[in-house]
Amino acid sequence: MFSNPHFERVRQMFADQFEPDGDSFLYRKSMKGAPVRVSGTERDEFVKSFNRRLRYAMWLIFPATLILIGLLVWLVPDVNSAAGHVATYAGIAVILAPFLASYYWAWNAPSRELQRRPAEGVARSREEVRRLMFSKMTYGQLGFVALAGIALVWKALGDTDIFHGWGVLWLLFAALLIAAAGAQAIRKWRYERG
Repeated sequence: MFSNPHFERVRQMFADQFEPDGDSFLYRKSMKGAPVRVSGTERDEFVKSFNRRLRYAMWLIFPATLILIGLLVWLVPDVNSAAGHVATYAGIAVILAPFLASYYWAWNAPSRELQRRPAEGVARSREEVRRLMFSKMTYGQLGFVALAGIALVWKALGDTDIFHGWGVLWLLFAALLIAAAGAQAIRKWRYERG
């Protein structure tokens, strides 16, 4: 039910915090912290626990969303009014806050449990983190961000006048997305070339 590519990537990012080192693993919080040695069994348990907690957090979003929809239908007769918009966004925040809290709690579980264990080295330098970031980033992902900027302008064009007034902000935001994707692509290319 929740095996879409985004959640598979999140699960893989969590597992990537544990780098193989002989018969054991080195845990680096968010792949950049100081390495802490863990056994293969501990690593498997951390990954299994994270996957389980992520699944539970996702399961809780569906009933919460249904409850929000029911409350909006019952309490807010006109969802297109200002009160309707406020109630909708407040409800979304109420749903997302516990999800994000449980997600970060699960993500940081190894760090909490291993905080008293001695580190086996130092945290990665900015250069090492940059090398790792560029190795995991693909040109396809950067192209998708640029296309999302174009799609954003296309969608906004149907709703507002993007060349006058506040509509210009849509153009600026899209230009920022495209420029950021282009800059990252150039940085990645330059970094790969040495």
